Amino acid sequence: MLAALAPVVIAAFLPAVAFASDALVADLEQRLAGGGVETVNAYLDAHWSSDMVALNHKTVHCDLAAVALSIQLSRSANAKAAQAHGEALRTALGRCTGFVLALASHAEIPRYCASVAAWSISQTARELRRRIAAIDSDKVLSTSQRGQSCRAAYLYELANTRVVLRSVPPGSLRPGQ
Repeated sequence: MLAALAPVVIAAFLPAVAFASDALVADLEQRLAGGGVETVNAYLDAHWSSDMVALNHKTVHCDLAAVALSIQLSRSANAKAAQAHGEALRTALGRCTGFVLALASHAEIPRYCASVAAWSISQTARELRRRIAAIDSDKVLSTSQRGQSCRAAYLYELANTRVVLRSVPPGSLRPGQ
């Protein structure tokens, strides 16, 4: 009986959760209009576990208003907040690449087209390759300057950072190496 009621109870609360989340973005947009990026990020610092986490969740899941807001808020002197927004945007790039790239400035693209700190080395290599392939397979992204800049940033990271994995031919290493 309780198992049958669970979907009904969850469905009853979903609109309230969605509304609360939309209300959060609207509230933050009003704060941005009234006080600027630093004021909003100071507010989010003070309400990290509720509002910053909720905004980043919406950004990661490509809520368009949240993505646009996160891009604006990432342009901050508040390093902690800017880093949190950047991580959410890097994650969102795997789902809504075109939208994030359209809103980011050209100079910001290499910062967003990078790995997510929480990824393991093998996950990073796999995800960067997947994202490069996604750009290559998208006619608009593969021919745009923004798409090519993002692709180049992913390739650079894949070739020059902690994800460099090179195969060594068998027998090329001497014992003790």
